[in-house]
Amino acid sequence: MTYDIHGGVRAETDEQQGSTTDDVEVPGPRSPSAARLLEMTARETDRWRADARAEADGIVAAAKEEADALVRAAQREVDGILDEARQTAARTVADARANADSLHAESAQQRAEAESEVARLRQVADEHSDVLRRHLHEVLERLDSGLGRPAREDA
Repeated sequence: MTYDIHGGVRAETDEQQGSTTDDVEVPGPRSPSAARLLEMTARETDRWRADARAEADGIVAAAKEEADALVRAAQREVDGILDEARQTAARTVADARANADSLHAESAQQRAEAESEVARLRQVADEHSDVLRRHLHEVLERLDSGLGRPAREDA
């Protein structure tokens, strides 16, 4: 029996009638145990391939699960950091507002004290001006009254 590489098996008689160069001679199975061994090997190969594919699918699925878990954990961490940052920002703003309110109140108090001090100093200035005016008038009156008298000489 011969095997035609173009797809056919020819009987021995065909080969004797005219052989072509496209014919390849394939020996028939020598024993049924060899054929069974080849079949078993083919089945085992298919089984190994299926096992390898299942293992690869399992590895891919586990990797996807792990990646999803990592993404979820990272998202939780980001959310926590954002919440903490928002709280810190809110505290900072509240502290700044309280500080600004305190400074505003202190500034208003200092302005009121300064205005009070200015008013007190004006009053003191007015009082001193009156005292100096009276004293100047007294001195001028003494001078005016002393001009008519001769100057006294103490010898």
